[in-house]
Amino acid sequence: MNKLALLLAGAFALAGKLQAAELEISYYREGKLLACIPVADKTFELSFIHSVSHTPVKDYYRLVESSAGGLTINQTAEVFIAHGQGLPSLVNEPDATSFKRRDGQFILEMDRDIGPLIVRTDRRFKNRLHTGNKNINLNQWPDGGLLISPVYNCQP
Repeated sequence: MNKLALLLAGAFALAGKLQAAELEISYYREGKLLACIPVADKTFELSFIHSVSHTPVKDYYRLVESSAGGLTINQTAEVFIAHGQGLPSLVNEPDATSFKRRDGQFILEMDRDIGPLIVRTDRRFKNRLHTGNKNINLNQWPDGGLLISPVYNCQP
């Protein structure tokens, strides 16, 4: 392999590592792109008010590079203060790595790969996306299903 080919291969490899991770938010059914959010250190959170217990819940996620070179979503934790329908209540939840109670909160740590992340929004439940120092109000769009997709470069 000549020096130029080696240099180009190195530059392309470096460029792939420097790509910034972003989240595309679109309407689930229509596919219409609504926003593109840069993701600080490949982590983000979703917060909402639980519809049954009416208490705050926060879900933690990280973006992971797949073997194909794209990004996938992995849920790392769910934190809540009161049990309600749909919230974990057992030590042996699927993909759980620990389940504890600390400072009045239940903390389910996990390693759960997520397929398409579809968020049902309802303004009564204060749906928010947090990354770095950004807080995005997901209720700024009409209530319904939002698709959150990890990408390296958002579509124009």
